[in-house]
Amino acid sequence: MNQAELLNRVKTELPDNPGVYIMKNIDGEVIYVGKAKSLKKRVKSYFDASPKRPKTYALVSNVDHFDYILTNSELDAFSLECNLIKEYMPKYNILLKDDKSFPYLQIDMNERFPRVQIVRRPKSKPNVLIFGPYVTGTRISELLSLIKSAYPIRWCNINFDKKARNERPCLHGTIGNCLAPCVSAENEDKYLEMLQNVVDFLNGKTGDIKKQIRQKMDKFSSELKFEDALVCRNNLKSIENIEKEIITNLAGEKNIDIFVIAEQDEVYAINVMMIRAGKNVGQVNFGITEVVGDKNDLLLQFISNYYSSGENMCPKEIVVKDFSEEQKEMLQTYLLNLFGKVIKITIPKIGLKVELLENCLKNAEEYLLHSKERIDKKYKMTIDALETLKNILNLKRLNRIECYDISHISGTNSVASMVVFEGGEPAYKEYRKFKITAEIGNDDFESMRETLSRRLTDLIELKENFNKRPDLIIIDGGFGQLNAVKEILDKLELDIPLISIAEKNEEICTTKSKDTIVLKKSDYALKLIQRIRDEAHRFAITFHRELRGKSLKSALLDIEGVGKVKVQALIKHFKSVEAISKASESDLMKVQGIGKEHAKTIFDYFHKDITR
Repeated sequence: MNQAELLNRVKTELPDNPGVYIMKNIDGEVIYVGKAKSLKKRVKSYFDASPKRPKTYALVSNVDHFDYILTNSELDAFSLECNLIKEYMPKYNILLKDDKSFPYLQIDMNERFPRVQIVRRPKSKPNVLIFGPYVTGTRISELLSLIKSAYPIRWCNINFDKKARNERPCLHGTIGNCLAPCVSAENEDKYLEMLQNVVDFLNGKTGDIKKQIRQKMDKFSSELKFEDALVCRNNLKSIENIEKEIITNLAGEKNIDIFVIAEQDEVYAINVMMIRAGKNVGQVNFGITEVVGDKNDLLLQFISNYYSSGENMCPKEIVVKDFSEEQKEMLQTYLLNLFGKVIKITIPKIGLKVELLENCLKNAEEYLLHSKERIDKKYKMTIDALETLKNILNLKRLNRIECYDISHISGTNSVASMVVFEGGEPAYKEYRKFKITAEIGNDDFESMRETLSRRLTDLIELKENFNKRPDLIIIDGGFGQLNAVKEILDKLELDIPLISIAEKNEEICTTKSKDTIVLKKSDYALKLIQRIRDEAHRFAITFHRELRGKSLKSALLDIEGVGKVKVQALIKHFKSVEAISKASESDLMKVQGIGKEHAKTIFDYFHKDITR
């Protein structure tokens, strides 16, 4: 549908009720999911003549049709919106593609002799204690080092309910780094008492651990073990640094996440500050570029994704800056349904939490300031470049681009690569490899015909992994290569846009004209094509070398004058076929039994040019 038809459908069909709208492109792919208190008013705003921000315009220009689902309230619409975003992963919604998974410390009190473990996805079940997240790997390793230096708890993974008692302790038990419960289960009460001190330390109470380390330091000093005493002194300094991070007015059991969002020219940064047991355990920034929506709605969507992803534990309190009461209620209800407990949502007006919000905002703005240029460049290299290329080639849509390349050595072991870019970026999971099956030597035209014939036949037959239709196909070369592939498209009656790029002058050849398209070297559309072409070449070369490497060892026997004895001598000297292939003639002559003539023959064999 065009924009006028979409607007007419809104006016005649959509009710003035809450619900969720689902926007789709011409292929039926979901590209945006939104919620609304009034579906008619919200969806109408996309297609009427009112001014629109560039990202919203980009969304609307890709919408072919939409669906909608009515709900009882905006709150229900928000919950449904979150679930649909997780299901469809739409391009213009916040997807947390660059989501950061932080480590936690976990103590499962259901175990006998519980351990302190580093986990990425902590267990949410009774009697499992979770500490963190710890934003940097240094911090979590520092904490573990401090715990190990003060308390001899176990670090092995023995299941004491199934394993019989050992006759003697391991090395850690022997040198006193572990109470060795694997030998003496009578120490269980003492062990649990010691573990409680570990829990207290992770909750911010440092008195006992400092006492333990001081006692060890004094003992090492009296025994003249000054290096060990120095380690203890450094550990005490580390604890002092941890104590300085405690936020005085929040000390104790306070676990809080603080969220703010900053914006500049439709580029967003979201800062998350994590406070655990009254300590600031770190802040992290997320750059958000292609999304559509109101700033606070985006933050609401982000927070829901942040916790529902399963990567992040939800604390008892969340602090935000500018939410409305409706947004606050929606988030609280969503988290209640997600975790089965009430999460306090705070919008402070005065006090320390306001200061913390301002600190987060400064961090987000600073992140934007330093990353804006990088984000803008990425946008120009992807979204802008796609839009420019779409207009140059006069295409209705352009998102999925496939590019093909051939690699072989003098016509042997011919292979082809298929790389895929979606939204201007590599879609690595969509990459495919082809072995050329026909005996066609170094005929690149025939190799390309075979490759495209197989791939496009699979597309017609909707075979798994090949059932997505490209918006554009790119091949390397001039009009000769282009026409060879065009024959396949015509034979299969497929109307898929096709171009090639001639490497010598980087001219673009199309099937619509005998004239080439010449773009400036600085044009991001040309740079995108070059990037895709070079990636296809890299992928083809890599695949070819993989296959070649597997057959090289046996192929060594095909080299004139090289028998099993010489092959064994070469392998023994260089350790691998790859090392042999990189060796110079003088290096080869160092191998027993390899003279000057044999060295030259072997060197020549490995240094034939890899051609396309």
